[in-house]
This record gives sequence, C-alpha cells and structure tokens, in this order.
Amino acid sequence: MVSFFHAIIQDRRKYGKIGWNVAYDFNQSDFTISYRLLNMYLTKTHENKEEAIPWSSLKYLIGEAMYGGRVTDDWDRRIMMTYLEEYMGDFLFDKNREFFFAKTPDYDYKQPTVKSL
Repeated sequence: MVSFFHAIIQDRRKYGKIGWNVAYDFNQSDFTISYRLLNMYLTKTHENKEEAIPWSSLKYLIGEAMYGGRVTDDWDRRIMMTYLEEYMGDFLFDKNREFFFAKTPDYDYKQPTVKSL
C-alpha cells in the first residue's frame, strides 16, 4: 500500500498544476521511512497480539509528517490524505471483499496473497 501510494503521488507531478498546485520533491527517503514505519507498526501489532492496527496513527505519521512535511498547499494536503484514507484501513484484510488498487479486464493490482508456513 505504501508503494502504491508513493507511485500515485509521484505520478501526479507529470500533470503540472492539475496534479499538484505546487511541485513537491517527494523522494525515495519519504517512501523508505514510511515503509519502515508501517513495517514496525504491523510487526508490533502482531507480536503483541493486538486486535486493531493503529491506522489513524499511521495515516497521520505518513500523511502529515513523512510526506506532508513537504506539502504547503491545503488542497494538496487534502488530496494526499484522501489517498491515504483510500489505501489504508482494516478493509485491506476483509476476506469477504477483496481490495484492488486498480482493476481492468487486462490486469488487476491487488495485494499479494500470503501463504501459510
């Protein structure tokens, strides 16, 4: 999910003022620290056998601190936080309704399946 989020916000740059009101320099370090943060939170939640993943904390840290620290325009911040709302949440693990980042007749971008050991 962080990979897809990073790709989407990077891709918006090529559309100029339609993509972002200000040209932001999101880079690999933003992605790396966000990935590590997500990994740390998920590992901690699993090891402590907690029921709920702290999505609101993750969205705040990634959206407001890691990537959001570069965002100066309120509308840009709003769209970035909307992407995070769409890509992060318990719905990712819903077995009754599979989550797809994108789906067409030719391809589907979905989460990889995890095989039990």
